[in-house]
Amino acid sequence: MKNYCDVVIVGAGASGLLCGGMLAKEGFSVTIIEKNTRVGKKLSATGNGRCNYTNLNMSENCFYGDEKWIKTVLDTCTSEDVIRKFESIGVFHREKDGYVYPYTNQASTVINALEKLCERYQAEMVMECKVTAIIPDKENEGYRVRTSDGEIRCQYVVIATGGKASPELGGDGSGYKLARSLGHSIHSVFPALTGLVCEGDYWKQVAGTRIQGKFSLLLDQKLIEGETGEIQIVKDGVSGIPVFQLCRVAAKALSEGRQVKGVIDFVPPMEESEIKKWVDEFGVSGLVPQKWITLVENRAELEKVLKSFSFPIVKTFGMERAQVTAGGIPTEEVVNETMESKKAKGVFLIGEVLDVDGICGGYNLHFAWATANLATKEMIRIKKGK
Repeated sequence: MKNYCDVVIVGAGASGLLCGGMLAKEGFSVTIIEKNTRVGKKLSATGNGRCNYTNLNMSENCFYGDEKWIKTVLDTCTSEDVIRKFESIGVFHREKDGYVYPYTNQASTVINALEKLCERYQAEMVMECKVTAIIPDKENEGYRVRTSDGEIRCQYVVIATGGKASPELGGDGSGYKLARSLGHSIHSVFPALTGLVCEGDYWKQVAGTRIQGKFSLLLDQKLIEGETGEIQIVKDGVSGIPVFQLCRVAAKALSEGRQVKGVIDFVPPMEESEIKKWVDEFGVSGLVPQKWITLVENRAELEKVLKSFSFPIVKTFGMERAQVTAGGIPTEEVVNETMESKKAKGVFLIGEVLDVDGICGGYNLHFAWATANLATKEMIRIKKGK
């Protein structure tokens, strides 16, 4: 590892790799420090290994966080911008229902392209190395980055460590500790985009079934409308994209001690009166998976049961099975036009480490690219003296 470089990037995930490659292309000397044995480890698991890296239906409404702050970021980097950027480094795309994937349908295509970008412009990548401290270097107007392999001086630091989700892929929350040492506060973190553990001894009985229904939440009896899609039933609760979209809402409410219930509408296209007519003629056959028939058919007012089957939620599947972290570094502590810290000049915070999380569909990766792009542009602007 070098003793000095222009920019140290902490984390070789989605945002860190793109930021490092773009800066190196512009002539910056860049060192990317990664604690894992390889780059893009978490990126390899996104989109079930297919890497849904943006979405044509991009909007701040698809994110949790300060919508005004998020909109400013998104306005600087559209889904079309992302598609063009990745095609310029060798990633051809395909699209389905707005979801954008590499044409190969493999996350490795995106990782390899980003790694090659960094290598082409000689960004140094240091693997199996942990950053333990970021220390202001007042004498040299920069920073000293202390690592398990020694110390390196730099002018700028980019914290691109991700959050705490998926610890087996490297999520350990180390970026929060580094940010806190520089004066940042940290909003409570919760698992996002994961399933929910539910009360009831019947889940094992119906595990393995998939319901084409609608999943919603009841928070202290207030209905939070959900999403229609495939709800997956597992031995201890519910999973699937409709559940993922509301997971972080449930997690936050549970942490506040609120009563949280899940609600499944088994037949969204039918009204209660239509369900009653169907049940009177055919029973529940054709409306619910086979394993559910015995469970629901003897209940009173079946039409109401099938439109709003409710159950208490105990907890989420946890960070171990979460795809994204909710919470993190407050966005009000970061300049949304540049991603520069308001607490430490010359430090940039990008990607999942910030208190912004998106729904399923490529939104979280898009946010990673957009924040990396802004940080890169700002450092280039400063270098050119504009």
